[in-house]
Amino acid sequence: MHSNSPRAGKVLWLKVPPQRSVVAAHLRHVRGRFAAAGWRVVEGLGPPTQVNGPLAVMEDPWVEPLPAVADFLADADTAIDAWRVPRINGVASPQGWQPATGPYTAIDYERMAIGSSAPGRATPGRAERVDTLPWQGFAVATAEGAAGLLASGWPPKAESVRLIPDAYLYRYDDPAGHDRSELDRFIPETASVLVDVGCGHGKLGARHRRDGRIVIGIEPDFTLAREAARRLDLVLPLPAEEGLAALRPKVDCLIFADVLEHVADPAGALLKAAQTLSASGRIIASLPNTAWAPVLRALAAGRWDPTVAGVQARDHLAPMTPKSFRRMASECGLRVLEEIPMEAPLSWRMRLWAWFMARAAGGDFRDLLVPQWIAILGK
Repeated sequence: MHSNSPRAGKVLWLKVPPQRSVVAAHLRHVRGRFAAAGWRVVEGLGPPTQVNGPLAVMEDPWVEPLPAVADFLADADTAIDAWRVPRINGVASPQGWQPATGPYTAIDYERMAIGSSAPGRATPGRAERVDTLPWQGFAVATAEGAAGLLASGWPPKAESVRLIPDAYLYRYDDPAGHDRSELDRFIPETASVLVDVGCGHGKLGARHRRDGRIVIGIEPDFTLAREAARRLDLVLPLPAEEGLAALRPKVDCLIFADVLEHVADPAGALLKAAQTLSASGRIIASLPNTAWAPVLRALAAGRWDPTVAGVQARDHLAPMTPKSFRRMASECGLRVLEEIPMEAPLSWRMRLWAWFMARAAGGDFRDLLVPQWIAILGK
């Protein structure tokens, strides 16, 4: 077990094995923020020792905890020696935030993490007992309750878990777990060779396997590639550029489902894809829009805050916008046959801000409204 200097009674227990590089980068971020806020950070599967203050536990790699949230929960109600579980996006009950309404950036999250109605200290009457809610991956115990709860075993019993209404925690979805069903309708029925670049678990390609069609996956993460190999005809456990270079022409359909922004040389990867594409073949690419209005607003405020997933994901290597992608595709000898915007609801204030920004810069207002778009390419 590894820990930093024990300079405070507050302890953050990182019970998350960094199995993937993006998770490891996210944990470095969490570790640094909590250490800077005066928390002693302990890592490992076994419980920490010498806990004589509040204890925060993180065992879900896709949550984005803040030290301010942990401090608020630890001080919320010292009369109840129980875990305070902040509300998390994505659980079945109507709590937390939904992806359709944000938060969109770290600034949004920080503003919303502790509700404006919070009086600075939650009261026992406002706390909810959670008897059926599944364990959610992040919780905080008071100094009075931490040692006893650890001694009773892990995770804590459901009856010892309570929600504090004014604390919120944002949880991202694992990008590798998405089934990408929104791309299904663009895959040509006549395609006899289908290549999913960055196939993850292989769920997308598995839906399109059938007699007379070969489905090939390219996936650099060996663990994901091994799982995809059980679903697809062939999986190349290689980076995108190397996997594309190993393909034999002619391929009828190549899919880049949020992949090109993870490649050091996206134009080179796209060119290799174009060289393997049949005359009537199609390339289907979904891409995050770096010019999305909430991201631009944060940048105008002087902040670029990488996140564990989404438009500002830490493992993005190349910024993408609709206009820049059209130019890159043209340089690779490809035509953009269709563009499908994937809009997210924005407030009228944000839309008005985006309109003024686009007008002042001579841009297209519509390009600032989409966090993601789908491009269909052909020769």
